[in-house]
Amino acid sequence: MIAYLRGKVKRFKWGFLILDVGGVGYKVNIDPQLKIDNDIVDTQKTLELFIHQHIREDINDLYGFLEFQDLETFSRLISVNGVGPKAGMAIMASGNSKNIYDAIENEDMAFFRSITGIGKKVAAKIILDLKSKITDEGAGKIVGGSDSNDVVEALLSLGYKKPEQA
Repeated sequence: MIAYLRGKVKRFKWGFLILDVGGVGYKVNIDPQLKIDNDIVDTQKTLELFIHQHIREDINDLYGFLEFQDLETFSRLISVNGVGPKAGMAIMASGNSKNIYDAIENEDMAFFRSITGIGKKVAAKIILDLKSKITDEGAGKIVGGSDSNDVVEALLSLGYKKPEQA
């Protein structure tokens, strides 16, 4: 499993780059909004990327991030059922890790629904799944919070029943 690459940028295009690592060129998908300085794209400079390798029966794609925290955020996003790497990259392009965690903490359905390909059900799953994972792992600053009507409404539409108060 590839987790980190360090090399020189051979080619840079919208959404991906080719990184020359010891004479081998790796195509790495990156955030299309990523602001890479022209200095970094210079073929004489070395670029370090934290990598998520996505393997399925017919694909073997690499997704690269400048910061390890962004890689962790991406990995958490794609752990949610219904969120694949392309949707994960779209979410990452919508803001940094802090913005995404804030949206989860504040149960901001509008943040996720504003992203192409993310509907009401997937937005609710992201908030529900990641809020509990991040809290359980102690990995983020997200703790507690109140139920949002939008999240409850979305879960009810998925067939979940509202818990009864004793």
